[in-house]
Amino acid sequence: MPRTARTPAPAEAATRAKPKPRRPRADAGDVFDFQANALGYQLRLAQLRAFDLFFEMLAPLDLSPARVTALSLIAMSPGTNQAALAKALNVAGPSALKLVDGLESAGWIRRMEVEGDRRRYSLQLTEQGQARLEQLRGRLTEYEARLTAGLTEAERLQLMDLLGRLAR
Repeated sequence: MPRTARTPAPAEAATRAKPKPRRPRADAGDVFDFQANALGYQLRLAQLRAFDLFFEMLAPLDLSPARVTALSLIAMSPGTNQAALAKALNVAGPSALKLVDGLESAGWIRRMEVEGDRRRYSLQLTEQGQARLEQLRGRLTEYEARLTAGLTEAERLQLMDLLGRLAR
């Protein structure tokens, strides 16, 4: 049977390069999916969940995460000043001033004059501030338990370590 120009001989067909397999074409949405494998996005989602739970559980105490941290720092370092508090909170001076003003107006801290420096004040917890921290202690334990309910203790510790390393 004669061969036509369109039908290659068996030897020719065997040596002909096979077509390259096509890559599956990504959907336009997949190309722009900046969330699926983004650590920053997952951290933000976790932060939103943590804040939602925080305010759900601690709203009656009239405390924000910033207020809790500031009260804790003042309690651990009595006599600290506003500049040191701003540095520890990693916020600008005016933000620390607003925070301190709020804590003072709530009656939880007081500014004490520093002897020899009329421009500087030390920050002290009041009895009300101490009582608020005592109320907070048990609720924060429950908050942490609910926040990490899906983790084993080993996973929680590992997550704390990893996040600490990222934060440095």
